[in-house]
Amino acid sequence: MVSSFQSETPWIGNERQAQLIALVDDLGMIRVADMSKRFGVTEETIRRDLERLEKEGFLSRVHGGAVSIKKSGSEIPVLKREQTNIEEKRSIAMKAASFVEDGDIIGIDSSTTALQMAKFIKDKEITVITNSIAVTLELASQPGITVITVGGYLLEDSLSFVGVSTQKVIEDYHLDKFFFSCTGFDVKRGISEVHEMQAQIKKQFISISDQLFLLADHSKYGTKSLVSIENLRNVDYLITDDKMAVNDVRSIRNIGINTVVAD
Repeated sequence: MVSSFQSETPWIGNERQAQLIALVDDLGMIRVADMSKRFGVTEETIRRDLERLEKEGFLSRVHGGAVSIKKSGSEIPVLKREQTNIEEKRSIAMKAASFVEDGDIIGIDSSTTALQMAKFIKDKEITVITNSIAVTLELASQPGITVITVGGYLLEDSLSFVGVSTQKVIEDYHLDKFFFSCTGFDVKRGISEVHEMQAQIKKQFISISDQLFLLADHSKYGTKSLVSIENLRNVDYLITDDKMAVNDVRSIRNIGINTVVAD
């Protein structure tokens, strides 16, 4: 496939590198294999491009690709992320909300899928602990919901709190259920996150929760990002969308994870 693509008009090196910078800044992370196919060049050529761009301060290389270095890790602004795969996120969120029961103490991360979920639990009588300003505002006026927002260092792109002080506050609580998303997940490589500080917050939430609910659409499967969060086998429920390949769903179920496909 690559060789036939390479027979077409090739990208000039400088133009390709400019496109790589734009892509990593927009997506947060790019993979060597994907870029090789996109530009019709060898993976080694892409690696050389990334090495040069890293030396020039445009990005940071990681295993299999590169991440943006605009901030500590890279986050796509929340308003942009919220519109990505929006229908899939809504269907996943609605299904996830069905697992919330009155009396639960739940954790909700700062992902846009979890934000969608918050819109479907407003009739519950629960306690919600979150580091997300958006989730806090979504639930603040609901009479049956007690919202605990853990403060700390504010990440303006995701409107969420992170940092050591945030982690210390979280460790004093207990959760019945934690609902979270990620940058990528895979049977062999586990669950990962592009933003290091967000990853640490998710790890802290995971450590205090009885049950883990991973909310992730099909586009995130098979992707590994900068920071490992958790072994996929430790997740109690994966809630994904109906575009997930049947073989991938089977692989996940084969390792003992309750996999719910939302339609």
